[in-house]
Amino acid sequence: MSEAEKIRVMIVDDVIDTRDQLEKLLFFEKDIEVVAKASNGREAIAFARHYRPQVILMDINMPDMDGIAATEAILTQDPGIQVIIMSVQGETDYIRRAMLAGAREFLIKPISADDLYRSIRHVAKLAAMRPVVAVAGGAAAGVAADGKPSVEGQIFAVFSPKGGVGVSSIAANLAIAIRQQTNKKVALVDGNVIFGDLSVILNLRADKTIVDIASRIEGLDRDLLNDVMATHPTQVKVLLAPPDPQRGEIVTADHIRAILEVLRQEYDYVVVDTPASFQDRSLAVLDLAQRIVTLMTLEMHCLRNVKLFLEVADLLNYPAEKVTLVLNKATNRTGIRADEVEKHLQRKLALQIGDAAQEMTLAINQGAPIVMAKPNHQVAKDIMNLVRELVAKANKEATAKSSAKSRSLFGSLFGGLIPRR
Repeated sequence: MSEAEKIRVMIVDDVIDTRDQLEKLLFFEKDIEVVAKASNGREAIAFARHYRPQVILMDINMPDMDGIAATEAILTQDPGIQVIIMSVQGETDYIRRAMLAGAREFLIKPISADDLYRSIRHVAKLAAMRPVVAVAGGAAAGVAADGKPSVEGQIFAVFSPKGGVGVSSIAANLAIAIRQQTNKKVALVDGNVIFGDLSVILNLRADKTIVDIASRIEGLDRDLLNDVMATHPTQVKVLLAPPDPQRGEIVTADHIRAILEVLRQEYDYVVVDTPASFQDRSLAVLDLAQRIVTLMTLEMHCLRNVKLFLEVADLLNYPAEKVTLVLNKATNRTGIRADEVEKHLQRKLALQIGDAAQEMTLAINQGAPIVMAKPNHQVAKDIMNLVRELVAKANKEATAKSSAKSRSLFGSLFGGLIPRR
């Protein structure tokens, strides 16, 4: 392998033994080359400009200038560099600060060799495949094709910080139920681009997927969306994930942001099946969503993860009303009551969806979501109730927003005609 093909890595840590240990771990990796080592943040900024690494291993806690400040400065001068933050701390605040600074991954010390190699190759691959994101050929945000102001659609992110709680199934049912109740234009996005399940749940063929948009992102417009999105029998338009995980890797958080921005100009409601992580793809969805439907089950490790997510949401300054807590697979057989959950989380549950494991599994296997196959089932009714609440709140907020704009316009037009006293 030529020098030009190697991944150029810089190590930044104030402890010399750590720098040397990391360099030794990388020495025998034929596709990785350590081009520089820095002992503090300021040195890292100067070295990044001189050595131009592709990937930086950045310690978060250093004297003089810490890894967060150094990361922000480095990415300002070269946004193409991929930063992996390292820390002995795994607390929420550390993860949140790293993400906000622009880091692509977060590793907790001591770092295993396998995790180190995987992270470096992963972020380097993303950087190599990442195109320049620009929305061309479509209407500008907030402006329809005829030049008149457009009403943006609502984005509902269905999310859980723990996998296996039914996010994909609820997202599919939710989108179909919204279509059934409102008869509005509804889009469903499989945001889990690595292991997406919506094609199976909805029995749709993945001839074209989100990868086809990511690879043509410069030409993203209404026509491209219509060409790629599958049409469900309920007339919900579905943007599917690729059938193989490797292809999904090329889809970045910037791609997802651009796609959602266009979708909410074209659809009244956009439902996103959101991956169970705090990585950049998930955060891109959560940031743009008007409502985060946060699912949980009555299991202690799930409740712990939800509590962690609520702390992250507060740190990211999400309004409290943005997060809608929903208890899925609700049952009285787990030894934990719903009121105990509310007390533990210090938040009210918006709704409970019943436990019907056999019926939900059958619905998935048949490719017919339960709101279609068994509309009179209690779980289907629970999902319909959730839709009513989400749509009612969305309409209320849209009305308030429209009234505020009208008052603002009136004031700007006639405010100068009102005499001051």
